[in-house]
Amino acid sequence: MTDLAEKMDVIELMTRHEEAIAELYSAYAEKFPECDIWSYLYGEEVKHAEWLRSILNNVFEGSISFSDMHFSEKGIKISIKNLQKNMEKASEGLVDLEEAFNIAYNLENSLIEDHYLDYFSSDNEGIMKVLKELKSDTVAHRNLLKEKREAYIAEKRSKNQY
Repeated sequence: MTDLAEKMDVIELMTRHEEAIAELYSAYAEKFPECDIWSYLYGEEVKHAEWLRSILNNVFEGSISFSDMHFSEKGIKISIKNLQKNMEKASEGLVDLEEAFNIAYNLENSLIEDHYLDYFSSDNEGIMKVLKELKSDTVAHRNLLKEKREAYIAEKRSKNQY
């Protein structure tokens, strides 16, 4: 990938993806107010979008390198559409809490498995710190969602035993 405008478009697309994730978590926060994880994750995803936007100037300056190895613009666009569909389902009351946990867990896990952030590299320590924190946050989100999902399922099962 050599075109500067194309590189900037990629970061903007990834930013929109983070914003779509935030919107989904906001819909879940509204649907499941008893579960405080959604508001927390919403704030985290907004922060991630801001971080990605903050590195756009570095693309212009040439201090970020891109690798086509693990990135699919089409895949991110499909993911954004799926996020919007899941947000609509939540807004229409067509999702339960367990399904919300599953969707969110699978989303965060796929970001890790698809090497979403391995698309970039830089010699700039500040940029690498942002990318490292994005990866670290995503792993933490996945682990938190797994923990909350398992606790919810265990609680649901114990209630059904009586």
